[in-house]
Amino acid sequence: MCRKKMNNWKFVNKSSWECENGMMRKIPAFLVILVLLAFVVGGCGGQAKPEAPKAEAPKYPTKSVEIIIPWGAGGATDVLFRALGAVYPKYTNNQQLVVKNVPGGGAAIGYTEAAKAKPDGYTIVATATPMITKIHMDNVAFATNSFAPVIMIADNACMIMVPADSPYKNLKDLVEDAKKRPEAITVGNGGAGGGTHLATLAFQNFAGVKFKHVPFEGGGPSITAALGKHVNAIMVSAPEGVPQAQAGQLRVLGILGDSRLPKFPNVQTAKEQGMDFKVTMWRGVIVPKDTPAPMIAQIHDIFKKCMDDPDFKKKAAELSVELKYMNQADFGKFLMSEDERYKNLMIKEKFGNRYK
Repeated sequence: MCRKKMNNWKFVNKSSWECENGMMRKIPAFLVILVLLAFVVGGCGGQAKPEAPKAEAPKYPTKSVEIIIPWGAGGATDVLFRALGAVYPKYTNNQQLVVKNVPGGGAAIGYTEAAKAKPDGYTIVATATPMITKIHMDNVAFATNSFAPVIMIADNACMIMVPADSPYKNLKDLVEDAKKRPEAITVGNGGAGGGTHLATLAFQNFAGVKFKHVPFEGGGPSITAALGKHVNAIMVSAPEGVPQAQAGQLRVLGILGDSRLPKFPNVQTAKEQGMDFKVTMWRGVIVPKDTPAPMIAQIHDIFKKCMDDPDFKKKAAELSVELKYMNQADFGKFLMSEDERYKNLMIKEKFGNRYK
């Protein structure tokens, strides 16, 4: 039991105490008892009962997350995000990344739906170069700033492929024939106004030829068309067409990037074939613009972990996907610079319908 010294106090009677120095007299005994009780609680190590810990908010995500792919199955963006989806549960409390393909309108249908989605982190969107080219190619119901940037994941060089038994062995063969037969050679792309369509337009302008452009609802259907010999050539970017080329069903005429691809070490770049031309397709994640910033940060961190996952890196290498990371801030600046670049290109080259 605790004892406190009362050196200057003395008992007067059963109801009061007085201070020996005379400064205070006749303090009621019950008040003294209350003071002593306070000493017992506070002076002898007594502590207030700790507050119950507050329940933590559930970690995101608490259910499956849907990612809208504005193209059909089998295209580069679809294949990339399905590969990411395979490792996604490792970093999301075992929740799944569910791919929702929304093809049509050269990606316009998918992005229009995505822009109207609930900004709660459970509907996210795959973005790629064709989103911005479509915005400036046609009048659509969305813009680059209809979305908030999250992360860039890949940036792949385009490739021109032909059926395996095509008479074209390289880019030079294709260009020479196109010069002889303007608009006779059909070249498939992943959608009217999309990235591979614009890449083909840029290449024909560079080479001084005219192709007949055949749009499909994504890279996957264009590959199917090439395998069926419904078009003479296709413009794609990895991982589109890589398995078919490795299997000997398609032939890569040239890599429209800075270097050869490890999967096709014998295929020269356009520059190595005497054509100083390159074009790439980048891919990443965006969300509806009103998604809360803390939620966007969590989505970024999850996909960064997926990018760094050894199993995903191995799969990306198998698919010839060239990974390229940008954080939210840098990706946002990049998207706006791309927006301006393609707008100026469309106006200068008089592509599309928006700026006529």
